[in-house]
Amino acid sequence: MNTSFSFDLLFEYSQAVSPSLVGKLGASEHPTASTVTFEHACSADIKGVYDAISKCSPEAKQAYWLTRTWDLLSWQPIYLSFISIYGCNGLPDIKGMTQQIKGDFIAGYQINSEIYREGSQESLINLAGKELGELFEFYRSEIGSWSRIRPGFTRFLFADAILNCIVKIQHFKPDLPNEYLIQQAQLWIEAANLPEAALTGLKINPQTNRLHLVRTSCCLVYKCDDRELCGDCPKLASNRQALTNEC
Repeated sequence: MNTSFSFDLLFEYSQAVSPSLVGKLGASEHPTASTVTFEHACSADIKGVYDAISKCSPEAKQAYWLTRTWDLLSWQPIYLSFISIYGCNGLPDIKGMTQQIKGDFIAGYQINSEIYREGSQESLINLAGKELGELFEFYRSEIGSWSRIRPGFTRFLFADAILNCIVKIQHFKPDLPNEYLIQQAQLWIEAANLPEAALTGLKINPQTNRLHLVRTSCCLVYKCDDRELCGDCPKLASNRQALTNEC
């Protein structure tokens, strides 16, 4: 693991985690394509993503379109926060990043400031949780100009996305103890002021001795033609049974 933060390493690790997570460093400027950036009016651009999703999956209806739009808005900032902290030992200005819109998808980003923070993991998690919360509240307010979007709805989606990243850390760093990762999950949930109830879905699978997540929210992708429930979905019978057995 590196000992100091590097944007080059952040971009390299981003691509390793997801080929869609393509980043660059540059000064914020007037965009020539559809983008979303903190404190820049982007309600119409986000609505464009929602409309594109609705055209691709008209059978899935409004609840899915909105959930999918939110997940697309939030996945890059959350992933980058985790990669920055656990892979690069620092945290750039992710709140101020610009995200690229590509039809019914959001992928690709620009970090608009060379400023980054270093410190203990706990201090960086506290910063990331606070700043992600502010960024996502901005997104929610932009969506609120054309759709009803409750804070409780987005907060549980946010919490599930955080816990999903905790599980993914174990994939990339399998030697990390389960107890350490559960502790990290608690830190993230507290830092972002998210519902602690979401933590009940993060368990150690006794068969594999690895973490398993049962989300508190459903992405509703099963409403799309030829799609099924996800492996971590709370609607999946085996997951409902697992949660019942824990009670």
